[in-house]
Order: sequence, then C-alpha cells, then structure tokens
Amino acid sequence: MIDVQSKYLTKLGEIKIDRFLGKGKSGYSYLGKLENTEVVLKLMHSETNSFYSFNQNKVELEVESYNKLKSITNKIPKLIEYNLEENYLIKEFISGDAASIQIAGNKIRENHFAELFSLANNCETENLNIDYFPSNFIVNGDDLFYIDYEVNKYSENWSFRNWGIYYWLNTNGFKKYLGTGDVNFINEDTIKGVPHKMDFTETAKLLLDKYDNRK
Repeated sequence: MIDVQSKYLTKLGEIKIDRFLGKGKSGYSYLGKLENTEVVLKLMHSETNSFYSFNQNKVELEVESYNKLKSITNKIPKLIEYNLEENYLIKEFISGDAASIQIAGNKIRENHFAELFSLANNCETENLNIDYFPSNFIVNGDDLFYIDYEVNKYSENWSFRNWGIYYWLNTNGFKKYLGTGDVNFINEDTIKGVPHKMDFTETAKLLLDKYDNRK
C-alpha cells in the first residue's frame, strides 16, 4: 500500500494520491490526480484469494478482461495506461456512489435492474460472467458503470440471476454490512460467498420475468 498525499511515478507522469478507494481480489485502488485529471491507480498485490486463482500476471489479466468488456459494454472506465513490470494500471475515474451505498439507502431504481439484466445477458452470450457484487458498480444518475475489469468463464451458479441479484435486493443487509463490516448480513454462507436468498426469491422472480430475455 502507499500513503495518501504521496506521489506515484508512472510513464505518464506523477500521480498525486488523494485517497484510498479499496482493496479487491487483485489489488489496491487509489484516487489520484494526473496533472489536473482525476484517475484511479490500481496497484496489484500478491495475496491469494480463496475464490479466484490467478494463473498469469494480474495486470495482463486485467488488460485482457478490459478488451473483452469493451466489446460488450461502453459503461466501464477507460484504461489509460498499464505497466506489466511495475504491476499497476491507470483507469478513468467514474464519479458517483458505489451501488452498495445506493442499495443500503434503498435508492436503486428498477431501470438499474433492466440495465443489469441487459449486461448479464450480453455477457452470457459471450460465455462470460462478471463480478456482480454491488461494490464493483458505480451509480451515475440513471447509468450503471462496472468499474472492475474482472471477467470469468460463464457459470450459472455465479450468474446475475442466480447470485448477484440477491445482493442488489438486500437493502437492510447492506445497510448493516456497510455499518459493521459483518458479511453475515449479506451472505448465508460466508465461506463460499453465497448470498441470502429466501427473503428475495419472489421479487427476484418478478424481475427475471420482466427483464431476463433468455430464449
């Protein structure tokens, strides 16, 4: 990790680090300024993850995933620069609230679900899943941006309809989770990462019937 208010030298110049954004499966993300432009600097870490296996350079994986995502949606941050040797990449900063915050505040709109199903169906057509966990999305007005570059081979178990949607419907769970950090409020199985489903099956079915366009 690096300190806030420090500077990080890249091929494009120095990035002044303003704040830490969070830690993911592959790296640490920071908001910073490159000249006068806000950007996201992601520094890869070497930590293992019980749900994901990295079989090549993490930056290389993210670049490959970004190129796949570009063919599916334009609602992702642009990749500005990357460095395989120094293990970082620089992305466009997308302003707005994390979807997890919007869910906790009961502010997710039905059009956001329409957008999620459209994205999920397009991913499935390409035999891909993305990580539908809400913290990987930014709500910007009526639009949703997937700010992570992670993609995986399609699996029905980890699809939006069978996995992700239950996080997006769990308003009270996310409110408690964000307040305490306790994943038990959003997961019925914290080891396998399985969300609570029972209280949301009826609403999920209504949304599936309305927006899931699988033939």
